[in-house]
Amino acid sequence: MTTLYCACCGQPFRRTSPRGPAPLYCSRDCRRQIEVRRRVWASLRAAERTAAAPLTPVVPAGAGSFHRVEIVWERASA
Repeated sequence: MTTLYCACCGQPFRRTSPRGPAPLYCSRDCRRQIEVRRRVWASLRAAERTAAAPLTPVVPAGAGSFHRVEIVWERASA
C-alpha cells in the first residue's frame, strides 16, 4: 500500500483499498472541514464579485459631457 497525505491536514495515511480513485482526506472530519471551507470560500467570492461590480461614474452637475479616450500604444524602435 502506498502512503498518501491528507489534502486538509497533511497527515500521512494508508490507503484502505487499492480499488477506485485515491482518497484525498484521511478522515471523515477532514472531509467535512473541507466542505465547510468550500462553502465559505464560495460565499466570499460571491461577495467580492458584487463589491467589485463597476459603479456608474459620478459627474458633477454642469461639468458637461465626457468622451471616452482610447490610448493606442505603439512599439518604440530600439
